[in-house]
Amino acid sequence: MPDLEADPPDLLILDTPRPADLSAVQRALGETLSDTRAPWIRVGGGPPAFGNLPEPVARRLIAYYANGGQQNLRPLFAYLRAWHDGKPTDSIAPPTELAETGYYHPAAPNPFERVEDYLAWGADRWAPSAPRVAFAIHRGALVDDQLRLIDALVARSEARGQAPMAFWMDDRDPEALTNALGPARSDVLVNLQHMQNGPARQAEFLALGIPVLTALTWREGDRTHWRASTSGITPRTAATMLTVPESWGMTDPLVIAAIENGEPAPLPEQLDTLLDKVDRLARLRHLPAPEKRLALMFWNHPDGEKNVAASNLNVPRSLAKLTSALREAGYAVPERGETELIETAQRLLGGYYRPETLDTLLADKLAISLPLDNYLGWLTELPEPSRRPLVERWGDPAAHWALRQIEGQPHFVIPAIRLGNVLLLPQPPRAGRPGEAYHDSKVPPDHLYLATYQALREEFGADALIHFGTHGTQEWLPGKDRGLAVGDYPFLALGDLPVFYPYIQDNIGEAIQARRRGRAVIISHQTPPFAPAGLYDELRDLHSLIHEYQQLDEGAVQEATAEQIRQKAVEAKMLADLGWDDARMRAEPQRFMQALHDHLHEMAQANVPLGLHTFGEPAQPEHRLATVMQQLGQPFLLALGLAEDEPIAEDFAGLQASLPYRTLQRFLRDGERLDTIDDARLREQLERALELDAQLAETGELQALLAGLAGGFVAPGPGGDPVRNPGVPSGRNLYAFEADKLPTRAAYEAGAEAFEQLLESYRQDHEGKSPEKLAFSLWSSEAMRHLGNLESQVLHALGVRPVWDAGGRVQALEIIPAAELGRPRIDIVVQVTSVYRDQFDGFMRLLAEVVERLSRLDEPGNVLASNSRSLATRLRDQGLGAAEAERLSQLRLFGNEPGDYGTGVSQLTLDSTSWKEESELAQQFLSRLQYAYGTGSWGEKVDGQNLFAEQLKGVQAAVMARSSELNGVLATDHPFEFLGGLSLAVRHLDGTSPSLYISDLRKREPRTTGAAGYLASELRSRYLNPQWIAAMQQEGYAGTLEVLNVANNLCGWQAADRSMVRADQWQALHDTFVKDQRALGVNEWFETHNPTAQTQLIERMVEAIRKGYWDAPAQTRRELAERWQALTTERGADAGEPVTREFIQQLASGFGLAPTPAQSPTESASSGAPEAGETVRGQVVQPLSEPTGEHDRLPLLLGASALLLLLLLGAGHQQRANRRITVLP
Repeated sequence: MPDLEADPPDLLILDTPRPADLSAVQRALGETLSDTRAPWIRVGGGPPAFGNLPEPVARRLIAYYANGGQQNLRPLFAYLRAWHDGKPTDSIAPPTELAETGYYHPAAPNPFERVEDYLAWGADRWAPSAPRVAFAIHRGALVDDQLRLIDALVARSEARGQAPMAFWMDDRDPEALTNALGPARSDVLVNLQHMQNGPARQAEFLALGIPVLTALTWREGDRTHWRASTSGITPRTAATMLTVPESWGMTDPLVIAAIENGEPAPLPEQLDTLLDKVDRLARLRHLPAPEKRLALMFWNHPDGEKNVAASNLNVPRSLAKLTSALREAGYAVPERGETELIETAQRLLGGYYRPETLDTLLADKLAISLPLDNYLGWLTELPEPSRRPLVERWGDPAAHWALRQIEGQPHFVIPAIRLGNVLLLPQPPRAGRPGEAYHDSKVPPDHLYLATYQALREEFGADALIHFGTHGTQEWLPGKDRGLAVGDYPFLALGDLPVFYPYIQDNIGEAIQARRRGRAVIISHQTPPFAPAGLYDELRDLHSLIHEYQQLDEGAVQEATAEQIRQKAVEAKMLADLGWDDARMRAEPQRFMQALHDHLHEMAQANVPLGLHTFGEPAQPEHRLATVMQQLGQPFLLALGLAEDEPIAEDFAGLQASLPYRTLQRFLRDGERLDTIDDARLREQLERALELDAQLAETGELQALLAGLAGGFVAPGPGGDPVRNPGVPSGRNLYAFEADKLPTRAAYEAGAEAFEQLLESYRQDHEGKSPEKLAFSLWSSEAMRHLGNLESQVLHALGVRPVWDAGGRVQALEIIPAAELGRPRIDIVVQVTSVYRDQFDGFMRLLAEVVERLSRLDEPGNVLASNSRSLATRLRDQGLGAAEAERLSQLRLFGNEPGDYGTGVSQLTLDSTSWKEESELAQQFLSRLQYAYGTGSWGEKVDGQNLFAEQLKGVQAAVMARSSELNGVLATDHPFEFLGGLSLAVRHLDGTSPSLYISDLRKREPRTTGAAGYLASELRSRYLNPQWIAAMQQEGYAGTLEVLNVANNLCGWQAADRSMVRADQWQALHDTFVKDQRALGVNEWFETHNPTAQTQLIERMVEAIRKGYWDAPAQTRRELAERWQALTTERGADAGEPVTREFIQQLASGFGLAPTPAQSPTESASSGAPEAGETVRGQVVQPLSEPTGEHDRLPLLLGASALLLLLLLGAGHQQRANRRITVLP
């Protein structure tokens, strides 16, 4: 700040555009303005002000400056000089007023105040059919005469035949946009300014009904700096210019300029990308539905050519529903049934698993093609930084395995089927083979991947693309974390094609990645409905016996009943679930009885999803009532006068007979009137029930998708778990929690309770000792649900607290003095997911800064400081300089390299025949997540060191949060990938596994539990529950893949931490889904809909046996082998890996079962697809001869011979049918 007294200016101008700017300037100046004699004026952020000037002079100076532009700034200086020198000012032009709302064009002599005048002036410049694009600019651009960007944008827009209209408006007017744009009939709105008055703008966006795009300016450097940056939008900018506008419905954020010489300088290639998108969206608005062409991509999940799925979505049934809705809306598409779609999708996937089938697919009109010359022409035009890695990694496109000669010219052959004007196709392999390098930023997309998207745009001529379900790979391709450049691979793949993305409403974090990196408009869809889990079979019997026991008087009969309960609990393996043993059970009989009773109640009251969701279709009426009952929760039960501690029912039939359900039935279905209810509490609950039921009944999903496809506006909306967050809408463009408010005040307070629970759980497990070092796994999707509870536990461990501003934004983290804290600080290691790194980097920077201060804090018993000193010593001993060693020793936050996604641990773990020792999994985890994040470095890898590994040494416990009623620890692979990965790594480094805990944040009150117990409860209450199984059976084909998913994730946990999965749990999986001990018709279900899924399920169990995780009884081994043989020989199921098949043949031989000639389709001929580490250099399709001859009873020799033959023929690394695709949290 200049010394205003020592060197007073002739005029001090304070330019404070927004109230926040005004506050910041006032804080910076303090009492300076009131003390100075220098003349000053202030414009913006509130009413104008002045000092040390005559009022008429000040008003005129303010008017000059506030209206700006050369027509005002030149006379301002002339007037100031004349007044200062005491000369006449009559000849100086008065201020030229710039209207609060107006329209600008660089070719017009002056701005326009009325839209009608602007349109009349431009009538001869634009064709009547020209796409009309409105650019919302800031009035200050004209005031400051900073029009370079706007002039370039308008010129380029007109050059491509658009009708541009740059306008500014009075943000205070709630109808400013409506008044400014209504008569213009704009097709697209592009926002270039910092819009204010959010509620009004959001309402106007809905009323206008046109797409609203976000255009941003990089203010951290020039254009060269932005192009080189790994992040296209800084955390400081993201909070206000990205997150908030997203919540209003703006989409497709694009950086179009960078500051040079004090004003925005256009990025030409980014401007063209923006305007290309405008053309596409305008075309959607005007092209009749029968003429529109749509491409629809589905996912191959879990890995395997028979598998088509998405998160909690019945994909085939949803596709059938969608084709019908499109047809009704006028699109030229025939209806297709679920069964036909399943068979077609599986044939299309076969083209990637068995490329020798591409010719047949082409002949059967199940493929499209792209001339190689077209691809080469596109490739040649790519920026060098994008083209070079492609060619280096994948070689010459002319040698690709997917090329076929068509009319004498090489073409890429792409599995796809035309359904009228809809092209249905699987997303191509990200890196040559299905499931390979799913999130690896070091690997650019394969030539075929990019050629497929090019074919959609150019050969098929798609007007829009639907990425169907959660989730695909395009948004995870290498490039900037946000604010992507046109040369980043997500944009290269997609081009200007509008994307609409049906996405589960509970996964906000990844949906935001699809919005920001995938250029997508999200169409959120509902989760499955929910019901209480209830109790079944042995659990029901135990519960009944406990109630019988409680009613008996002391004596022999009661003791006999108690012994019966104990025996049944042992038989049901309940002791292990509870963490008890036989000795303790008998030593503490009353405590055991109470613990068992409480546990049964918890399981009975747990939420269980009922099947899957079908896009655009509400759940069945009875399932909606069950969901509403779970949404209302305890207040509804209390209003009915029911006790809180007893289960409502033991199964769904009992639920329907219960008082809560019957009450909802009466008032929500049977038409009884609420005014007949005298109890105000109950009436209020039922009024809320009516609202919730209506919302569940009207998904809004198809309507939102059709609106987007028509070039309309898709309303924004929050996401979340519908039980934890009742009333969350569907059919919305999901937006995120404001990252700079993490953690909220409420979350920090709740985090204190959760942290005390964590300490107490650890002490109970470790003879009263407290932990000194904890690891935390932070996820974006979790943070958006619990708003920073787990982050708060990290802060409480450290002994720090947030400092919030008046708006709830975290400004800093302050250290709590040791005397106030009253306990030792706990050292921490924080592992963040890649999505968390992209979305909550602001909090990460605050956390890194306070951790570094704590590591230097001279305080008795400060374990962070002592651990940092010890590590610094080790690093110095290994050759690092003292200052560098000290800096590195203070880093505690680790994750992927910037721009990298995922760990590869899930894929590697489930590819169980490719590794022998679990240390290989640990090394994979440590390698991908070794990048440190601190104040002086962001994503730093230390040469010759793995700093993540060094910091993990000595970790005693690791913690992860679960806050969704839908996703536990077995629903996806991420829990074992990250929490399990931490266990793997610590065991690899220290020789013993850390204790694993789940911070259970699904309810209002937090609860901390051991991870193994959490898994056991989830498995028993949900996946072994006949209610869940019956609901999945109703889903047909799609339900079979959900069972396979559970087995995959159980296997993942088994490898990650052997203490997490017990032998009896594998046995229960076998007894339920192979032996069908509950007589649920499981085998018939798999045979009818998807025998390969049951084959893969069995192979997972067999792998657990083969790798020594499960010593299954002989009878179980026989049943597995017999069922697998029946499926592969009689039901046409695909077999898996050669090693697994050989082991099954050994099992069969040992039981005297005839060996089978079962063979996976991928072995019937060499796939020709490249290996993960292999660059394609030539055509590699090599047909193999079919096996001949009789199988003898020397299985070991036979297996060894078969393996040798496969290796010699280049098929030893064929596609692994059991590897599942990973999704990121």
